Amino acid sequence: MILRGVGRRYGLRGTWVLRGLDLELPARTLVRIEGGNGAGKSTLLRLLAGIDGPTEGSVTGRPRTAYVPERFPAALPFTAAGYLVHMGRVHGLPTGEAAARGQEWLARFGAAEHARTPLAELSKGTSQKVAVTQALLAEPDLLVLDEAWTGLDTAAREELDLAVAERVAHGATVVFVDHDPRRLAGAAVVAHRLEGGTLHAATALTAGHGPRVRIEATGPGPAALPPGLPGAPTVERDTANPAAVRLTTTAAHSDLLLTALVTARPPWHITGLAQLPAAAPPAVPPAAAPPVAGPAAATTRARDTAPRPPRPSGPPLRAAAALTRYRIALLARSQRWLAPLLLYAAVLGVGIQAGQPLLDSLGYAAAAVLPLSAWLVRLCVTQEPPAARDVAACAVGPSSAHCASLLAGLGCALALGCAGAGTVLLISEPVSTGHTVAVPLLPAALAGLLAVACCALLGAAVGALCARPVVNRHGWSLAATVLGALLVLVTDGSPAKAAVTGLVSGSLTGTVRVPLLPLAGAVAVTVVVAAVTSRLSALRG
Repeated sequence: MILRGVGRRYGLRGTWVLRGLDLELPARTLVRIEGGNGAGKSTLLRLLAGIDGPTEGSVTGRPRTAYVPERFPAALPFTAAGYLVHMGRVHGLPTGEAAARGQEWLARFGAAEHARTPLAELSKGTSQKVAVTQALLAEPDLLVLDEAWTGLDTAAREELDLAVAERVAHGATVVFVDHDPRRLAGAAVVAHRLEGGTLHAATALTAGHGPRVRIEATGPGPAALPPGLPGAPTVERDTANPAAVRLTTTAAHSDLLLTALVTARPPWHITGLAQLPAAAPPAVPPAAAPPVAGPAAATTRARDTAPRPPRPSGPPLRAAAALTRYRIALLARSQRWLAPLLLYAAVLGVGIQAGQPLLDSLGYAAAAVLPLSAWLVRLCVTQEPPAARDVAACAVGPSSAHCASLLAGLGCALALGCAGAGTVLLISEPVSTGHTVAVPLLPAALAGLLAVACCALLGAAVGALCARPVVNRHGWSLAATVLGALLVLVTDGSPAKAAVTGLVSGSLTGTVRVPLLPLAGAVAVTVVVAAVTSRLSALRG
């Protein structure tokens, strides 16, 4: 993956967060991004993950990518296992394999007993384990971690360290940001520092250099040291006292080493502690791709005896279809569909009565679908918490993720609109307005369904234009949706007005006008709006 001359700013006249940034990410590389608060670390990670697009420059060669945000939202109406299955499908896994991998990783992070627990009931730490799991079950070629260790307990942090080493050992690239400078100090890391909107080579803290600590301890007689001491310390024995030892390790591992000594059975007694000068760091070329080394790699080799073969990326359409199913499930479980459904049913109940002329009722039912579709699309675009939306956008790209939201809302609106039209066909009389001319039922049904489709498509366009990334404020979005739906229904030249008017005016003479031309216009408008808003979603994030 290569970044050339990449810049990123928010807004047409916003301050440049990144500018003139060049970076190459070869395979089998562990990359640490450093920098102060506000330096643009998260912005860079979002560019690497494909969540945002660069304002200038190019990003090429992005592989299959997974992303772990700093704060994963618990406000999703799924169980942990249910969410992981959805994300596995989005990444191209079959349902059974996604469920099995999700359970496997939850067990590794000590959260298997929470698989059936609703996400809203999980603690912050367990929610973060779910966030890490959704990224690892996909076995990505590029893993982007934004403070992914935050909120995890000690055992889970160590497991994540091991998982990172495993991904690098399998040839993947891992890019991470973490507030702890000792994070992954036992592995070979390529480090970059963000300053002034661009990257500079930095020296990563590794197990072989940095501040060192000497620990003096006494054991119960000439006992052997506990096995597997953290940090691989150097050991010096006191010839005058076989029970005494001096251990030297990096400051990054000193706390873990002290804990291992005092909790051993039998315990060791700490008799001295001293800070030593830092060892000179080895020179590591910034573009090098060193293999994982140190204790984590040794543990990886021991555990990873049978790696899975590389999984080819699934077809984009399959991933988009899986994400659309996820969006529909999210809408259904959130129950936010209840208000537009009740309003739609109330409008039909007030405006349509049994025995009324068929074409008049079909026109009324089609017109009611337009605001319904705008409302549902707006809900699908805005309902997901930002961090969860970023995770999905990383998997399929922000444009495809936005299109999936539009398709989910449009599909629900079409289903309800067809149900409404079917009800009209059952209870209305197939006659003209004056009850003097019979109306052919099948052509009328076709005209009514096409009018419903026309209004649903234009409603989806209105909903897309009145939600993020075009309108981001909730109050303005709601007002714009109502006004936009009304204007599309009453404005001359609107395909929706043409389709509805064709049904109502045809009812006067008993003539069925199939709205093929209005439907074509609605399709064209909706496709253009979807393309524009999808592109904006990639640029604005």
